[in-house]
Amino acid sequence: MSNKSKLGCCYAILAGILTAAGCGSVPQSSQSISLPMDNTRPPTASSQRAEEINKALSAASQQSSGASRDYRLGPDDLVQITIYNIPEQEARITPRTVTLRVSQDGMLVLPLIGSMEVRGKTTADLERDLNQRYAKFIRNPQVGVLITEFRQRVSVMGAVQKPGVFELTGLKTVVDALALAGGVTERAGNQVHIYRQDASGARQSIVIDLMMLANSGGQVMGPNGPASVNMPLQAGDVVNVPQSGMFFVDGAVGRRGSYPLARSYTLTQALATAGGVDPELADYTGITINRRVSPEKLEIIPIDLNAVKSGGAVDPLIQPDDVVLVPISGFKYFVKRFVGTLISGPSMPGF
Repeated sequence: MSNKSKLGCCYAILAGILTAAGCGSVPQSSQSISLPMDNTRPPTASSQRAEEINKALSAASQQSSGASRDYRLGPDDLVQITIYNIPEQEARITPRTVTLRVSQDGMLVLPLIGSMEVRGKTTADLERDLNQRYAKFIRNPQVGVLITEFRQRVSVMGAVQKPGVFELTGLKTVVDALALAGGVTERAGNQVHIYRQDASGARQSIVIDLMMLANSGGQVMGPNGPASVNMPLQAGDVVNVPQSGMFFVDGAVGRRGSYPLARSYTLTQALATAGGVDPELADYTGITINRRVSPEKLEIIPIDLNAVKSGGAVDPLIQPDDVVLVPISGFKYFVKRFVGTLISGPSMPGF
């Protein structure tokens, strides 16, 4: 039998199947067909972006050289205080050097002057305050402060490789904290949030652009010249890298699942991120974007992908939490399921 006769026979069988089964028997949901699904496999573009950011963060961390004098004291730090101009004969009355640990409430108890709060002070701040206070007892005091143990902790959370609590073994910056946490993941958004509590107990929130932090080495040009966005961290700071918005792709695509909206995506770019549409199953004219516009309202946006590809329709932008559904064409399904089997099946006599 010729190929033309075979194909005619197949379409005759297909017509019989469609007539007997009716359109209702065609799976209208992608969940009815076993398609490859990989929710864990990250999109290539997002993975490359995360890798580039992490390389830049690593380089910036190696270049950062903040002085320990910018470090701010906190609970459990061990501090050595030396009054250099105390004569040796008077050292028994007023110790020339004392080593003290900062209490949990941020206090030190010092000879002569008693208790004083040091939480949040740099060594320069503390030296200045001590010089002023000791001036009541010692003529022209010359006080030096040395931090011998750094015991502060910061928390790093969100879209990082190893979230957790880390000790500050010296001055650490935002870039250093991200490096300690193994860098960002492919789900990271474009911002870093710093949460801290100031000396008065007020909560502060600082937002830093992640791309600027990575690509400029922590420096940005301000109105008065270069200004650092790679700010030094303080005890108790929480560094959070929020995840980017997510979008979801389901149906006749290569990789169904959720993907980070790390940048602006059009519909065709979103479909490409999900492995592209399956040409043997997808209904190009029946694609929908399901968008939640309010808690009570779900907007369903119909898309004709053929029209988008030909330039006859706009390629719409994807928004966070959009669900892109690529339905299965009933005709394509039966062609793939039955006609393909009939043509290629070795058990059919005469084919």
